[in-house]
Amino acid sequence: MHHVKITTPSRLHFSLLDLNGALGRVDGGFGLAIAEPNFQIIAERATSIDIATSVYRDRAIAVLQRFQKVYPFPGIKLTFESEIPMHCGFGSGTQLALGIVQSVNVLYQLELGVQELAQAVGRGGTSGIGVAAFHTGGFIVDGGHRFPEEKAAFLPSSAVGDIQPPPILIRYPFPELPLLIVMPNCSRIYGDTEVELFRTLCPQPEWVAQKLSHILLLQVLPALIENDMSNFGKALNNIQTFGWKRVEIDAQGSELQLTLDYLQDTDAFGAGVSSWGPAICVIAEDIDGLKQETDAFLKTLPKGGTCFITQANNLGASVVSG
Repeated sequence: MHHVKITTPSRLHFSLLDLNGALGRVDGGFGLAIAEPNFQIIAERATSIDIATSVYRDRAIAVLQRFQKVYPFPGIKLTFESEIPMHCGFGSGTQLALGIVQSVNVLYQLELGVQELAQAVGRGGTSGIGVAAFHTGGFIVDGGHRFPEEKAAFLPSSAVGDIQPPPILIRYPFPELPLLIVMPNCSRIYGDTEVELFRTLCPQPEWVAQKLSHILLLQVLPALIENDMSNFGKALNNIQTFGWKRVEIDAQGSELQLTLDYLQDTDAFGAGVSSWGPAICVIAEDIDGLKQETDAFLKTLPKGGTCFITQANNLGASVVSG
């Protein structure tokens, strides 16, 4: 085997479940793997590290060097044919890291599982949605981390160190229907800013976790299983109004809220911000018509924006070798 092509999904993260810890677990969450945007990475065996990308070169090298310390390999050449935009709510960091180390895993026949790969490169320390999206795709619910034995602080994955990805409680195929992704041009929340928001605004009140769990158990999941996108959309709308999701939306500024308000005032079933945004997932009956209307709306914003149509990924990352 001389080369391999890895195609990753993106992930939408609809909400963390528990940033209080009263029941002895923290984090938890639910989200969805989507087909685009994606990383398409061509990997070849090499005697050194050679990265053909401008945006992700430094991060890719850091991932490979970290992985090489745990699982030594001679080298690798990576060529990026498509990329997930950074800091937009698509989980690019996890998909990048897993896509890269999976290519090493396959090329050098290391026979490592996705959980081992994720732990080796420090992914899944807060949310398990990105790791599971890479592994299996679909709609995913994870069970968080033991608190405080396993994880003692409220922090994002990038700041927690070597913590195993959380257990996956539910993985369910999402209906094969078009989804509209809307991205107003606004600020990006990451790095020190993200860490500071976790540190200063957590723990969240216990009632937030209780309400989110109620919505998930008795609205989101039944709607998904019954293919009831109207009630699934209503649940997304509800989630945007309280708790940590309000923190995420408010941190972005007025453009994100204006866009969310616009989408929720249309004929769409519902709209929800992924992670810190600015990506918003919209579920509607007439996606093509809504895209045209949303294109026009985005032109009215001071900095504009973009939108595109995609669908769920129910298979996870694909690997083609030769």
